[in-house]
Amino acid sequence: MHPNGPINPVRSHPVPDRILPLRHPVHPMSAILILKPDTLYAEILRQRLLTVYPGARIESVATVGAAQERLQAARYDLLVTGVGPQLGGDVLDLLSACQGTASRVRRSLVIASPNDYRELSTLRLLGVPAVFDSSTESPEQFTAAVRAVADGKCYWSASILAFMQRSRATSNALFALLTNFEQVVLSVIGDGCDDVVAAEELGVTVATVSAVRRGLHRKLGVQHRGELVRVAAQQGFIRFTPAGVERPGFGLLRASYHGRRPKTAAANEVAVGPSGK
Repeated sequence: MHPNGPINPVRSHPVPDRILPLRHPVHPMSAILILKPDTLYAEILRQRLLTVYPGARIESVATVGAAQERLQAARYDLLVTGVGPQLGGDVLDLLSACQGTASRVRRSLVIASPNDYRELSTLRLLGVPAVFDSSTESPEQFTAAVRAVADGKCYWSASILAFMQRSRATSNALFALLTNFEQVVLSVIGDGCDDVVAAEELGVTVATVSAVRRGLHRKLGVQHRGELVRVAAQQGFIRFTPAGVERPGFGLLRASYHGRRPKTAAANEVAVGPSGK
């Protein structure tokens, strides 16, 4: 079952060892963009895609920024991308921009591993039609996933779905306990910054951040700031990379909050004043 409901009629399943001829896809893929930092991996994907769409224009980029530049210059039928800190930006925000009628990309296929429940849940919420686990599935199954996407269907690898089923019943689904605003705050203070810096970043009062921090300590069962940082990193709210701190999906979280402060925040601002002054 698809994590956001049943997928019909395609699921992850074994396919023949040979490549079947394309059966008149609903939407032919004439322009494809690959976002992978590994040049060799990107070339392998390009060659596999060419076996299905020999006449397609297939381009490869290594960073989210480069992908955004290409999307500003041209439209693509398919975006094939990985996820993770190697992409030099927030691929979740990029995928969010790729949804909807005004998108420069018609369909998306994400290559992911079954190890980050929050990331996979965000892909589900975005309505990404295909999430492929290259660690458990064959090149032939990748071909099946691409064809499914071209036909307007969905394809989520069985290993991805099984991981999400297991994780929903464990502490890996921790963020389900938190409100949107608590997740936004955790994404900021999860790098170890103090309440003053976080308040400036979020445009709320210091008192609001302090109140949310206390609530997070209680809900997450932690006592110290360092423990909060550890949980934030383990649950995928922040990543520490050589280039600095990344906050996967932070733009989406902030947008979902819509700048609306919870009642406790409003009460704090009435009592304390703007910016806690």
